Amino acid sequence: RKLSRIISQQGWREFRVLVEAKSEKYGRKFVAIGRWEPTSQTCSNCGYRWGKIDLSVRSVICLNCGTEHDRDDNASKNIEMVGMGHRHDLKCMSRDGQTTSVAQLNEA
Repeated sequence: RKLSRIISQQGWREFRVLVEAKSEKYGRKFVAIGRWEPTSQTCSNCGYRWGKIDLSVRSVICLNCGTEHDRDDNASKNIEMVGMGHRHDLKCMSRDGQTTSVAQLNEA
């Protein structure tokens, strides 16, 4: 069991190394996001976080803005925003207050 996990992790590591090398070769920016980023738990439209939902739920209606999201499409939009560094912008637009410097430090 441990050996298969190590082999799997090594395979993903090799894939990441190849993608990084290819992106460097073509002058592209490669960004890896955190494993625990809540991409399927956050509205890609307004930034509202509804929390964990069961995997059998494939469509979600945001409680804040009322937008209906397909779970996978919503996660892909959030992954793109996190990779581009625009994740925190939605949260700023959805409320009146401004982001404090403490929140920005925790974001990194």
